[in-house]
Amino acid sequence: MDGITIGALSQELHLRLTDSLVDRIAMTDRHTLVLYLYSQKDGRSALVLGANPSRPVFALTSGSVPPALTPPPSFTMFMRKHFRRARLKEADSPPGERIIIFLFETVDELGDERKLKLIYECMPRTTNLIVVNEQNVILNALRHIDHSVNRAREILPAHPYIAPPEQNRLSVRECLDASHDELFNQARHNASVSQAAFSVVAGFSPILGDEAAFRADLSPDGLFSALSDSDRLRLADALKSICLEIDTGAFAPAIYTSEPVGSEECEQIAMHVIPLTHLPYKKSFSRIADALTAHNAYVEERETFLRLQTSLIRRIGEHMKRTSRKRELHASDVAKGETAELDQLKGELILAYIYAIPNGMNKVLLDNYYEPGSKVLCDLDPALSPADNAARYFHRSKRNQRRLEAASKLLELDIEELAWLDSLAVAVKRAESYDDLLAIDHEYRVKTDRSQRKERHDERQDDSGGPGRPASKSRRRDKAYAENRHKSNRKKREEAPPLPPRSFVSSDDFVILVGRNNFQNESLLRKARKDDWWLHVKNMPGSHVIIATEGKDVPDTTLAEAAGIAVWYSGAGRFGGPAEVDYCRVRHVKKPSGALPGRVIYSQHKTIYAPPRDPASLRRPSES
Repeated sequence: MDGITIGALSQELHLRLTDSLVDRIAMTDRHTLVLYLYSQKDGRSALVLGANPSRPVFALTSGSVPPALTPPPSFTMFMRKHFRRARLKEADSPPGERIIIFLFETVDELGDERKLKLIYECMPRTTNLIVVNEQNVILNALRHIDHSVNRAREILPAHPYIAPPEQNRLSVRECLDASHDELFNQARHNASVSQAAFSVVAGFSPILGDEAAFRADLSPDGLFSALSDSDRLRLADALKSICLEIDTGAFAPAIYTSEPVGSEECEQIAMHVIPLTHLPYKKSFSRIADALTAHNAYVEERETFLRLQTSLIRRIGEHMKRTSRKRELHASDVAKGETAELDQLKGELILAYIYAIPNGMNKVLLDNYYEPGSKVLCDLDPALSPADNAARYFHRSKRNQRRLEAASKLLELDIEELAWLDSLAVAVKRAESYDDLLAIDHEYRVKTDRSQRKERHDERQDDSGGPGRPASKSRRRDKAYAENRHKSNRKKREEAPPLPPRSFVSSDDFVILVGRNNFQNESLLRKARKDDWWLHVKNMPGSHVIIATEGKDVPDTTLAEAAGIAVWYSGAGRFGGPAEVDYCRVRHVKKPSGALPGRVIYSQHKTIYAPPRDPASLRRPSES
């Protein structure tokens, strides 16, 4: 939101919300204030003012908003005290500033009418919500700023409100009145064309600088000082054309996208009230508030998706590092344990030649009667007799044999766990929606919780070997509280509503089901018919794909489409080359007992070589 958009938005809000009554006040988080308004023209609506320093958010919606914080924060209680049943009389914005000033009429405790201003400063890093009275004295603010943060502009109760410092730029009207030579007097020598353009006018953002460069047929990244006089003249004309649209109120609110609206790869780039001709695709709106609300909702959803995706990548990556270290240790123990057979042989040879081995020797070379003609070098402890050295080898052999058996099992579990984590990592990278990530996060949490519970159970079994002093009442109470808390958290996680699998319809009208995570992969197998087709990329992590045959023969085209989808949602990558896909009937797919989620074995399969296929080209069942 730049100053131009805020200025146009404040004009629209003044026309739409004047005389609206504040019906309810809440905060959905510690940065976001929601004013529920009622007007005879538009009915009920929610004015959302987000003051998060990382990204201010504005929304005006008649739909649902997130639940309010309970108990309400102190700023909510202050707003309810002073603004409940208040009436909005005006919405205004200083020219070129990212500030909206809402003027309310209300009644105080004595029944006297008073006017209060709610100032929404929506500049990143310094965004704030400030309440001032008619004398311009601050009554309260969402974020208090004292002299330790900003000596020139304190925002504290009982302090006078000081507006942010003015920008050293021309206003829109001054830009229209200025000559072409005067426009770029303050442009930096090393500035780009886009920077030189948007730094001239107050309220302009970099995207308007790109628009001015495009209208002047110039590269926005080019060096401004290298422009010829004719190029600068064209840039000045383009800048004045944008200012003329702003001055005359020729606003055309729209959301600009990277691809045509409705396509799977469509991503929102920006929202603006000025037509951005350098961006080819857009979705137009009749109201600025609606466009801004939709764009902020998309950005919030995208940021939420990226936050969860980043969190999962980090957690799974750290888990893989820990498991890899365990695998290395267990592999080392296996290597040591494999010497058990040789130690057993050396002990037997020492006993066989015990009378030929003198005392006090460091080593001896003995004939191996199991393999005639070969010899075995045995290290001896000179302080021990030959019989004791043989016993030492037998003891070492038994110890290494136990180590080999235990480490082999643990190594197998480590390899399985790494394969499971690898499948999760691939699924996170291939996730297309927040629901996909929620399904993966649910699987990871449930699996890790079960592992931790098993480890705690094993530790309790180890610690309960003998009698001891009973625990105190406080310790038993704390232990019971911790166990109940773990049970409550586990119940909430395991009872999370399962998401439906991805589903598509092939060109031959066969339903193709794709699992979002390993839990869904198992669920698909359990629910599939025995004569349905199962597909999976060979020797790679990926989603399980089921073709619901309903007793019919599956054409090659449907099989090829399902194989392409399997490659698309696998470790082979949607942007990679073709990969081998194994397929067989569901009756030939089995899950080994005790295997991790998604781990199966299959037989009587065939292999097809298929390139990745974007499932967006297929229909959804609801579209059939």
